Amino acid sequence: MLSSQATGRPVISLVSAETLATVTGYVIAPAPARIAALTLKSHGSGNLVTWNHIHAFGPDAVTVRAPDKLQDGKEAPQPLAGHLNDPIGKRILTEAGQDLGTLEDIDFDETTGHIHRLITADREIPGEHLLGAGGYAVVIAAP
Repeated sequence: MLSSQATGRPVISLVSAETLATVTGYVIAPAPARIAALTLKSHGSGNLVTWNHIHAFGPDAVTVRAPDKLQDGKEAPQPLAGHLNDPIGKRILTEAGQDLGTLEDIDFDETTGHIHRLITADREIPGEHLLGAGGYAVVIAAP
């Protein structure tokens, strides 16, 4: 699944069947390359849901067991704290500092969160090359 296809999906509680939030972005982590959390536009409290609290990532919605699974990003668990920058639109740099363009999309497995590819305008980078992501850039191992 592409992150561009998943952005904007509602986040639904399995307990109450109500819409809790909308997916607005992604938190990625290396080793192994994965979606660690989703950033949200919340209809209540909480603007983050970690991947382990997602029950299912379906074609029409993301489901979580209960509203208490949404967290405030400022209180994110380690190692997410300080890494809550959505990588879409950030520069992709190799570990040697070479600029490979801007991250336009992420291809990920909607069951596991595993990142298959990082996508720029003119290339696709295997997810296993991801070394880190921050407020300025996404860093990858040199291809």
